[in-house]
Amino acid sequence: MKKTILFLLLSTTTLFCFSQDKIAESLGTKTLYQPRQNKYAKTPVGFEPVYINYVGRHGARHLTKDIKISSAYKRVSTADSLNELTADGKYLKQLILNLGKEEEGHVASISKSGEDELKGIAERMFDHHKSIFVPAKPILVSTTKKGRTKESAEAFLEGLKSRNPVSTEKVTFNFADDDHLRFYDFSKTYDEFKEKGNWIGAYQKLAESKQLKTISNKFTSKFFKSGYLSKLTQEDKIAFTEDIYGFYTILNAVGAEIKQAGLTAKELDFKSLFSMEDLSVLGTLGDAEDFLTKGPGMNNNGIQVRIAAPLLADFINTTDAFLKSKPVGADLRFSHAETIAPFAAIMNIKGASESANDVMKFNQNWKAENVIPFSANIQWIFYQNKSNGKYLVKFLLNEKEAVINGLPTNSFPFYTWSSVRAFYLKRLKMLNFGLQDDAHKYLLNVK
Repeated sequence: MKKTILFLLLSTTTLFCFSQDKIAESLGTKTLYQPRQNKYAKTPVGFEPVYINYVGRHGARHLTKDIKISSAYKRVSTADSLNELTADGKYLKQLILNLGKEEEGHVASISKSGEDELKGIAERMFDHHKSIFVPAKPILVSTTKKGRTKESAEAFLEGLKSRNPVSTEKVTFNFADDDHLRFYDFSKTYDEFKEKGNWIGAYQKLAESKQLKTISNKFTSKFFKSGYLSKLTQEDKIAFTEDIYGFYTILNAVGAEIKQAGLTAKELDFKSLFSMEDLSVLGTLGDAEDFLTKGPGMNNNGIQVRIAAPLLADFINTTDAFLKSKPVGADLRFSHAETIAPFAAIMNIKGASESANDVMKFNQNWKAENVIPFSANIQWIFYQNKSNGKYLVKFLLNEKEAVINGLPTNSFPFYTWSSVRAFYLKRLKMLNFGLQDDAHKYLLNVK
């Protein structure tokens, strides 16, 4: 959580009452991937799948930074050296050291679970669209500069290969396509929005209603003696609580590696440190921050969505290229949650693009575990009628047939490509981005 946000949480909060039967544990963006649909609408008579345009998040992963540089590790280590850890604090320190043992050599990489997720998506893609992959057609694979996206691409290709070895014989790689897949790295306006945008006030309102200050005070007091505790600011206590919560949320993704490290669930039982109420609050607040800063937030035309314009244009351009000369049978991109959430929003996908006037109701439509779990993906699947040359396209969000808000169709889940193209060109025009515009320049200057 950004420091700016944390300072805003110092004000007195009002009591928030939980109904025990409504408390639900949520892992949000750390949710392991499951396809959201298994049976699909029948392909219209005369049409067959010919091309897939795909973007996906990397698979389930390990921590992105060494545990020893986390503020939580530094705090418990410092407090221990000063003899300021309680008995619970010493227990917590051992849990952290155990997690460090499991994470050694794995930091920033996808896990075995992540590999399995990507392989599964690829296998189902092949099974549903064999004509796209056999006989072997060229495939373009694009990734970001981060190693976990390259690992995800390799796992995905292994999934295709397991179905038919020839399907991956003609693969070309486009590494570090960050203008399209890490667009959020290049916009100063977006950075300013994250640091001091109007979303912070909405987040603060939600955090106060959820008693984040009270939860962090109570949580932190279990581990540190009064001498060290008195030196911690409210900001420190919230950051510490969220750090430990982050350690807990990653465990579900690294089950194989925990076993490989010779550790048991009890030796990594961060969950026991929290009440179910605490887990519910921290999960909700994490989802809210993602919704406000990466998703539709309070404005689906906000900067957090506008920065996805280059990726939308790239989908149109690569589709146009396929229709013109068929250079590849599939465009496969591997990216991050910060890519998928705004792309789903800019596409107007139902359940992923609705903004919220009232932050207290942000998750009535948008749920992080549905939109951006590990291995989250968006697929544009194209079907051609060979007799008349017409094209239909079906959209999938995490393998569920998606409704595009504002785009009519008489044959859902299929849309005519001509109407889709016109719809998204209009969207791009509103965002002041053209199909041939320089993506990097746009990101540097977008307001």
